[in-house]
Amino acid sequence: MTRLRILTTAVLALALVVGTTGCAQFTEVLNPSTGEELVGTTWSGRDSDGDRWRFTFQEGGGVALTFNGDEFDDDSDVWKVEEGVIVIGIAFDTGVATLTGPYTRDTTVIDLEGEQGDATWTLTIEKK
Repeated sequence: MTRLRILTTAVLALALVVGTTGCAQFTEVLNPSTGEELVGTTWSGRDSDGDRWRFTFQEGGGVALTFNGDEFDDDSDVWKVEEGVIVIGIAFDTGVATLTGPYTRDTTVIDLEGEQGDATWTLTIEKK
């Protein structure tokens, strides 16, 4: 009888862990993040072309950028999160670069696809 009780307790504990994880993912689907938790955070990484990027997400949808060591904080640089996708728009002299990728609230790594005119690249940024 003791073994049965131990086995039942273990199975119930496992079901609780699996169920809780599923609820967290289900909640993100029903109530996706708007990105408010990104405000004030800094993320950085190197893209597939070797360029270094650093973003600091600002309240109101602005983003400060450091690109290959040059710092920019222009009103034309923006970000938003909608339906589990982050979109960052950076206005360079040569045109607007758009970076998009999947985003969930508790992530510490974001994989982005960049596009500017005919140029494309990938970028993985990590929370600092």
